Parts: sequence; structure tokens; C-alpha cells
Amino acid sequence: MTHVMVTGGSRGIGKAICKKFAANGFKVSYIYKNNPGPTGINLFPVQCDVSDSVQVSEAVSKAQEEFGDIDILISNSGISYMGLATDFDFNDYHQIMDTNFGGLFNTTNAVIPSMIHRKKGVIIAISSMWGQTGASCEALYSASKGAVDSYVKSLAKELAPSGIRVNAVSPGCIDTDMMSGFTKDIKEELRNETPLGRLGQPEDIAETVFYLASDSASYITGQIIGVNGGFLI
Repeated sequence: MTHVMVTGGSRGIGKAICKKFAANGFKVSYIYKNNPGPTGINLFPVQCDVSDSVQVSEAVSKAQEEFGDIDILISNSGISYMGLATDFDFNDYHQIMDTNFGGLFNTTNAVIPSMIHRKKGVIIAISSMWGQTGASCEALYSASKGAVDSYVKSLAKELAPSGIRVNAVSPGCIDTDMMSGFTKDIKEELRNETPLGRLGQPEDIAETVFYLASDSASYITGQIIGVNGGFLI
């Protein structure tokens, strides 16, 4: 049975990804920081702070004890702070970079050796369109996602000879908890700026991730796949 690990799997996009894979018969372990999310026979929650490499190694070991080697890693954990660049301090910088990029770094380091040994594996990072174009008042978040995109491309080149594919899904404006601080007017403005005329849903991202993880995408690696309703073209 194929084992999928999802970081940040308790809510939002991560939760939708967990439910999508579990509903299709995959064994899904997921990392959460504070409160667990979905439950079921194919779901195994593990509490962990992805910015801590020791905790990540322990979480991966627990997941492998439950479901075996990790075949597909989906790095989804992420945080964002809104404000002017000069509003943030060095602690803010560390929290965002250590979670958004450090989480990807720590989890990939934990699973890559096994994937290389088995000559197979899929790694998918959840990025953001702001990592490609930058967002005013989300400078640190944008920078962290830009780092994710570059790392994905580098890993794809490095791991392809071992049969491991690495891609990123780059969401646009997705209606999740991360947008909970936005006013109704701001959400409406974002909807109007999106050519398809709606905010995205977590399931939109989950469907794309599911495809990229499948054999149907066996010739796709090193790509940043935009799922943004045409907001960024």
C-alpha cells in the first residue's frame, strides 16, 4: 500500500489533500503542530514542528512504523504575517523561513535517503504564486516561497537519476484559514481580479497534487504548477 506523508495536514489545503488520498485507498500520515485534523482507518496523525529537524526525524520514524516507507511526500506546512517589510523583526524572519522553507528542507532530508535506496519516490511542495511574483505586505512569505520554488527545481535535477520526481503546486487566492483575516471587501476584490471569477478551494489544490503524485505525471519533474484561476499568467 502506498504511503503518503503530508505536512500541515490538519486543516485547509493539507486537510483536503489528506482526505483526497485516503479516499482513494492510500495510507496517509500527516503532521500537525497544534490540533489534529481528519481521522479514519487510512489516516495517521503525528504531532511535530516542521521547523525542528529532530522532531521531523522522529515524526517520520513514527509514520514509517505505522505505514512503512514513505513513497510520496507532500510538504504543505506554512505560515504568513501581513505587514510592511519594516514591521518585521529577525524573529519573524526566522519563524516564517524556518517553517515555510525549513519545513521542506527538514522533511525532504528525512525521506530522501530511503527514496534513493528504493530508486523511487515523489516529492511535492505547496508553494504560492507570491513566490513567483511577490506580494506587497507579505514580503517574508513571498521570499520563503521563492526559496521553495528554487529548492524544488534543484532537487528535481539532483534526484531525477534516482527515479524521484520533485514538483511544486503554486496556489493563487485559496479560501482557507490563511485568508481569515481578510475583510469581505478584500476577498471580493481578489475574486474580481481572478479571471475565472472565484476564489480557489482547497480541493482545487488537492486535485492537482493527486495528479502530480500519480503515474500519469511520470514525465513531469522540476515544475512549478500554477493553480490560480488565471490570476498570474
